[in-house]
Amino acid sequence: MNELSPHAAQLRAAMAGPPQDAAWSGGLWAACAQLTPAELGMLLPVAYRILADEDAPDHARQVAREVTWTKVQPSFTSLTLTELFLALAESPRPRDVRFAAGGLLRCTEAWDEEALRKPAAVLVEVAGRKADETADAALAVAPLAGPDAERELAGQLRELYADSPLRSAEIEVLLATGPRERALVAEDRRYAPLTGEWPLLTEAALGPSAEELHTELARQVLSTAADHLAALHAGRIPYAADKAFTAFDTDTLWRAARRALRRDEPWAGQLLATLLPHLAVAPTTAKTLPSQAACIGLAQAVEAHPTPEAVAALREARRVVRHAGVTKKLDRALRRAERNLARRPELALRLTDLGFDADGVRRLPCGPYTAVLAVGEEATLAWERADGRALKSLPAAARRDHPEEVAAARDLLAKARAQIRTLIRGVEGGYLEGTVHRYDRWRDALDQSAVVRGTARRLIWEVEYAPGEWRAVLPAAEPADDAPEPAGSAAVRLWHPARATAAERHYWRDRIAELGLRQPFRQAYREHYRPEDTGDGATGDSDTGHEATGGGASGSGATESGATANRATGGSAHSTIMFHGHLLRIEAVLGLAVRQGWNIEDEVLVLPVGELTACFVIAGSLYPGASGWAEAMEVKLFRADGSPQPLAEVDAVRLSEILRAVDLLVSAGSFGWCDTHAHEPGAWQQLNRLYGQPLGQGARMRREALRRILAAQIASGRVELGARQLLLDGRYAVHLATGRVTRDGDPVEISLPTGRRAVPLPFLPYDETLLERVVRTVEHLM
Repeated sequence: MNELSPHAAQLRAAMAGPPQDAAWSGGLWAACAQLTPAELGMLLPVAYRILADEDAPDHARQVAREVTWTKVQPSFTSLTLTELFLALAESPRPRDVRFAAGGLLRCTEAWDEEALRKPAAVLVEVAGRKADETADAALAVAPLAGPDAERELAGQLRELYADSPLRSAEIEVLLATGPRERALVAEDRRYAPLTGEWPLLTEAALGPSAEELHTELARQVLSTAADHLAALHAGRIPYAADKAFTAFDTDTLWRAARRALRRDEPWAGQLLATLLPHLAVAPTTAKTLPSQAACIGLAQAVEAHPTPEAVAALREARRVVRHAGVTKKLDRALRRAERNLARRPELALRLTDLGFDADGVRRLPCGPYTAVLAVGEEATLAWERADGRALKSLPAAARRDHPEEVAAARDLLAKARAQIRTLIRGVEGGYLEGTVHRYDRWRDALDQSAVVRGTARRLIWEVEYAPGEWRAVLPAAEPADDAPEPAGSAAVRLWHPARATAAERHYWRDRIAELGLRQPFRQAYREHYRPEDTGDGATGDSDTGHEATGGGASGSGATESGATANRATGGSAHSTIMFHGHLLRIEAVLGLAVRQGWNIEDEVLVLPVGELTACFVIAGSLYPGASGWAEAMEVKLFRADGSPQPLAEVDAVRLSEILRAVDLLVSAGSFGWCDTHAHEPGAWQQLNRLYGQPLGQGARMRREALRRILAAQIASGRVELGARQLLLDGRYAVHLATGRVTRDGDPVEISLPTGRRAVPLPFLPYDETLLERVVRTVEHLM
């Protein structure tokens, strides 16, 4: 392509000509955002020349800077790639070689090696001044610079990495490959690009060669590191804190782990099960680590490409670590890894065999006693005598005479519970990722694993019997006699209320209550939202009681009337203001946002969701440690290229889950019920403010649950469920969104009994702090 579009031509003219008029600055960003990859590839050499020229006019430098900051993936022809190399070589800086290496991967034609030779030699020579920062990119460009330049760089790197055996081995393997293979390694960077750097290529864009690159090297690197740590813990090597691996070896370990996990190599889980726990704890009683950087690096690799075995290894590292700061970092990595496991549906249901039989039971002899482990709704450990009689607790004789067997039983219990947690988070995370399983693999996972069966049977699934024909099934219920066996290749996905009709939602809620099933996560009672331009508004349930202080998506006010307000007061096709106007406690919002995977970018909360990015705007200054109050504003979605994403074009389930994540933050920051802040100045005024709002998603589903839980009391006339509150004996009113209790209109302080004095709870269809409080309040007042 030799011709530029009008806006691209205007940008090139602006970098070469006189200043534009005053209106230009407003259109500069818009012009850059419209650039195609090929147009950007044509303009970048011009922009780099302008920025390297200290005498260039200010207006030209401003335009050039905006062009280099464009969040578009550039592409190059053979001609524009040569122009890029020449522009970079005119006033080279050491880090410019990264752009040259990146250009090789983004070139759509065979490059002209003869034309690239001289500028490549200049770039490699300058990059050698900071070889520790540019080694991979310089290695990629070095073959184009000629054999002498490559030999000189290789010698320099061998000397640089003389004390880093893992990195040295990687360099030797790279020297036996070509420019593109080396550029792939340079592209596989640990940290996100800085301003002015190009977006990293996706795995799909890198092609299959990236997946197959250096697999054997990865195995060798991880095996060598595991042997080194084993020797360290065995005392054959003196221990020194944070000295097990150099910084260069740490980066090599991270790359090796990413390659192995990305390809789901069968040996990766076993090696990480040795590496991570050994990296997380010193061989002495010290709270230090053999290599804190390597431990965090491997945790980040597991977070990015989790497998069930790698997540188990990460959890074991979290269990043994003693360093407080590393503990927090591993906690975050573990939560994200469990969520990201949903992006790999072929792995999400694969669990390590713990030896449970078909009934989900495993017996371990312990002298004259037997440890009985069972998995169902949860993992349990009980004890029996040799004759099979059950014991109330662990006998003191077993603890005294058979400590190793007792420890083994408790360790197996911990592993089973960890598997269940990982499975639940991975399966639930499939909502955002649009996870779909093959029916035969899904069925085999239920048949072969008691842990999977105990969790999956209590969830509602949809099976595609014919294209577009989905049928909902609940494995825990008796199968219908006339239900045909689906084809092995049939698709299976989790049922979601956003895809169901009102009648279907009520049917499954009644069915769950009838069977007395406690679902692993809230599904039948899950809150759901729909694009506002459909006129259906937002309806549904809540799933936040155990996360937010004070229980759940309670006061968000994200209702059908909220959707109407959005259409009437400024909501657009690319955003929603259904949460607008809520006064939020910033520290509560940020504390929960970090745990849920949100980040702060430009004072906006950002959540990556596959190829989309959700932005939650809060009218306040957001930064780590911020406090005070701020008003909730709008929610926006953006595509990977930075362009706005119309809400109506987003999958109904994914949009529902994104808005649900926002509702969780709103409910945590608004006063639902929070003992910590209940007596702060203005707390009751804030509760009064929430009291007058329409019910939000959580409160609407809380009412649905209470209608079933308190069916007998409602039938007797003592309890009445109103539009926003529960009335008891005509005097007491309990607000369903805040938990606030009034008697004849006056606030009532309720001190609920705890511990043994607490009233036993009836069956609750899901866990939520506020639902439990409302039920306990009613029982207490009655």
